[in-house]
Amino acid sequence: MILTNSNQLENVIDKLNNLLLEGYFKQRNQRTFYFKNKDSNEFNVNSHIQETTKILNDWYSSVVKILDTELSEKHHLFHFMQHEGSAIMLSGIPMELSNLFIDFEYYLYALEDIVLRLEERKNLITRQEIAEMEHQADILYKITYSEHTREIKLNNLVLARLQFDSKNVNFFEYVYSHQNQQIDIKDIENNTAIEIKDSIHDILRDLGFKDTLRKLFFPIATKSKVMFTNPITKQFAIKNDLPTIDLTKATRQNEK
Repeated sequence: MILTNSNQLENVIDKLNNLLLEGYFKQRNQRTFYFKNKDSNEFNVNSHIQETTKILNDWYSSVVKILDTELSEKHHLFHFMQHEGSAIMLSGIPMELSNLFIDFEYYLYALEDIVLRLEERKNLITRQEIAEMEHQADILYKITYSEHTREIKLNNLVLARLQFDSKNVNFFEYVYSHQNQQIDIKDIENNTAIEIKDSIHDILRDLGFKDTLRKLFFPIATKSKVMFTNPITKQFAIKNDLPTIDLTKATRQNEK
């Protein structure tokens, strides 16, 4: 699963954080239990090793499952799996048990590192989401187009419905795919196999862009060049002293 928003990522981070805390307490409890009971006649070190091995394996499997199924980036999984303990022996502990505790410690370090990386990614996604929300809130007018219905919409209100495979469709689909770029008319002709003999203003009028709408969305519309500006933000409108639109009136006129 590709995580594309901060809420999804937060959910995975919470699960990994819980496992990190759980693993820390399990490892600490096993070590504490050993030192507390190692001198007891009833204590069996082999049984403790088997128990610790099972605890580590079960915890390890739980972490691997989340990293494998809930994160599309497999480098996190590989980063976790390749972390193993060294041959260093903890003082006062049998070697086999010592290695188990060291393995556990290294996996905890690896998981903590992964959580920190995911936290950084979540913060980046959150900033991007905030920036996108601010951008959307700043949008004053926006043109959208559906190739399926061939409808041109202004702020979700139908501005025009185009005929299938017409010259106007080919013209608009090209400028729509090259928004905010100054385009040579010859480039449109060469890439759409149409010949533009009509006035650009006439074509734009047929598309629903006339008067104020044309000035807003097509600030450049000459025999040789055209530019489709979209969307129009509040900041852009104020900076360029653009007129306001009566949306209902504008769309109603184009439906006549």
